[in-house]
Amino acid sequence: ALPGGFTRQCFRVPGFRDPGRFQAVDEHRFEKIAGGVWCPVFTLPRNEKKLCGVLTAGGVPVYLPLRRHVNIQPVISKGKNYCYKRVLHVSMFPGYVFVNVTPELRSELRYSRSVIRILDVDDRQEEVLIRELNLIREVEKFSEDAEIDVIDGIRRGRRVKFTGGAFAGWEGVVLSVDGKDGMVSVNITSIDTSVCLKYPVAWCQLAD
Repeated sequence: ALPGGFTRQCFRVPGFRDPGRFQAVDEHRFEKIAGGVWCPVFTLPRNEKKLCGVLTAGGVPVYLPLRRHVNIQPVISKGKNYCYKRVLHVSMFPGYVFVNVTPELRSELRYSRSVIRILDVDDRQEEVLIRELNLIREVEKFSEDAEIDVIDGIRRGRRVKFTGGAFAGWEGVVLSVDGKDGMVSVNITSIDTSVCLKYPVAWCQLAD
């Protein structure tokens, strides 16, 4: 299953109350491409732009949603406070790049040092993902004029189930989420013992 469904992310956007009013522009619309499948690809931390650049150079259809972020750095000099602002474009979904994956490309991506995992989708899930990507692109355009925050449904206090890795099938309660490295700290309680471990967000799904 897709990790939470990307349109079920909570977009904190000033004046953005009805996602349904956004319609993708036809010339930029995502569509089904014969021979490939649109999939979320989970990357190493801060490798999204690197992977996107390599795939783009190779002519592979790829999409990296970005959002405008104003970085404010407070500085105290000679008793006065200053704030330096720098506009950045950061990944809207840290650790994710959306790629049209062919069987040949899938084999190559498995050997890429930037890729952790390709999240498989079936025909129905791809159809949903394509609609979500069109919506995300419109939100991305909106973010050029208004800074937005993206909050994953997996957050502190929620119960999650591991869908992959050594602990697949186990459940626990989220203690914290680190969006920078794509990991989540989860508390697992079993046989009167409490264990905290860090696990990739891509291998977690909400259990409640």
